[in-house]
This record gives sequence, C-alpha cells and structure tokens, in this order.
Amino acid sequence: MTVKSVDVRPRSRIVRGLFFVLGVISLVGLAFSFLPGIPTADLVVLALFFFARSSPRFEAWLRSRPFVQRILSRYEGGLTLATKIQATIGISLSLGLSAGFLTDDRTLRTLIGFVGLFALWFVWSRPRKPAETGGSSPEPA
Repeated sequence: MTVKSVDVRPRSRIVRGLFFVLGVISLVGLAFSFLPGIPTADLVVLALFFFARSSPRFEAWLRSRPFVQRILSRYEGGLTLATKIQATIGISLSLGLSAGFLTDDRTLRTLIGFVGLFALWFVWSRPRKPAETGGSSPEPA
C-alpha cells in the first residue's frame, strides 16, 4: 500500500506568503534558543508546520538538517517519563518565578497560572514512550 501525498498548502498566495514569513520568524527565533525558556524543538516544529503550508522546498531543506532530524527523532512516538518530569519542573519554575517576582498584578498572575496549567496538561497528555537506553539490547532468538 502506498501513502498518497496530500498538499496542505493554501491556494491563496497571500496566505502562503504569510505562512512562509511565520516560518522564517520561527527560524530566527532559534538564534535565541540559548536563553532559558526559549524552546528549540517547538520552534523547529513550528517552522516545519509553516513551511509545509507555504514552501515544500524550504520544508525539505529544513528536514534535511542533522539537528532537525535529531530533534524530530527524540519526539517521535511521544515523551519519556524523564522528559515529562523535566518539562514539568521547567514550566513550574519559570512560570512560578515569573508570577512571583515579575508582577504584582493579580490578573496577570492568574493568566500565568492558566498558561502553566495548559502547558502541564499538554506535556502530560502526550503519549508516553519507553525510556531510551544507552546500551545495546540483546537480539531476541
């Protein structure tokens, strides 16, 4: 059985152009991924999403980059328990510190809390994949 390729690109040149610009912005955001709280993998996936809808050539180019292939392979099939725990700690610390120290506005703190709850729900609703092992496992007989 062969899988038929589906063209997800909009017909409108304006919409395709907008998606292309958003893809480029996502790639530019990668320059800031060394900063805490800037999600490298999310920006790569977002850029791929936008390029798939605007330029198959740029999508293919981005997918062929080794760092993108590593990122995508880590997220294939879900998240490990360790990854979910690390994400929970990171989300809780960054949003907790932001709400606690960067604002006195109760409404903004509430909004940050809801964003944090949504982020935690998102992480824990992803499929769980088995932990990755560093060594080689014996071949079954």
